[in-house]
Amino acid sequence: MTFGTFLTPDRDLETLAEPNLKLGIRTFTGARALDDVRQFRGQNRIFDAIIDRLDAVELTCEDQCTAQYYFDIVRTLRDFHGEFSRVVEVGVYMGGSTSVLAGCIEPFGCDLDLVDTSDVYLRYAYERARRMYPHLAHRIRMFHGDLPSYVRHVMMEERPQQTIVHHDGAHAFNQVVMDMASLSYVREQLCAIITQDTHLRGSPKHMNFVDMALYAVFGLDLNYAPIGAVHEFMTMPDNFFGNYVRAGVPEGFVLPMSVNEFVYPHQFANMDDFLPARQANQRAAA
Repeated sequence: MTFGTFLTPDRDLETLAEPNLKLGIRTFTGARALDDVRQFRGQNRIFDAIIDRLDAVELTCEDQCTAQYYFDIVRTLRDFHGEFSRVVEVGVYMGGSTSVLAGCIEPFGCDLDLVDTSDVYLRYAYERARRMYPHLAHRIRMFHGDLPSYVRHVMMEERPQQTIVHHDGAHAFNQVVMDMASLSYVREQLCAIITQDTHLRGSPKHMNFVDMALYAVFGLDLNYAPIGAVHEFMTMPDNFFGNYVRAGVPEGFVLPMSVNEFVYPHQFANMDDFLPARQANQRAAA
């Protein structure tokens, strides 16, 4: 069992033209932000360098954020330059945001931790970033688990570092609340939280309410800066999860922690209550 631990890189993937030949990740739309990111060329030298790397590494994969969002990630990290030394990406899928965040390691002097409940997604995202930045692979780690597990086993145990958390993991209301609430136990380490898909809704089965979960944890006076694209019209539900995008709502929020506070959970709540059931069972058996 690797859940709750760091993974070692799969060296076999390095020799494959397509890592997905081994990993077998399902792609849905085949959309690539690479087709649109070039419109931002010339506006930010760091992003220009990332575009060059994207062009140089050819993979058949899928990106689920907009080009505007990827560009804004770089601008956001620039705004916090000097205030953080680690970026934690929660939810990696096929490495779209990972590719951008990895391109920020050198210019901003930070390390990158990837967190996902799928070891397959982690390995793909890592390999994609490794091919773009082979000399920086030693500064990227893969943690197999959810955000509460990472908080408990890494942030609460390692030497504290000022951290920016990029959250694009589970979008269901309850899980986002659990994720955000777990961060309250390491609030002194948090520089900012970036959340993706704040404009997303879907079927009752999935309950995508990222923005509402943020209000539940940080209160109705939530302070944030918008990030990413804003759709003029509400989209039609997709054929996979019934997801659709609301009109007039930003794709993501940036929450500077200097102007936000946790109103949930209660100060006497136990961090272990936010860990997944499998870890609770392991503790009980110990």
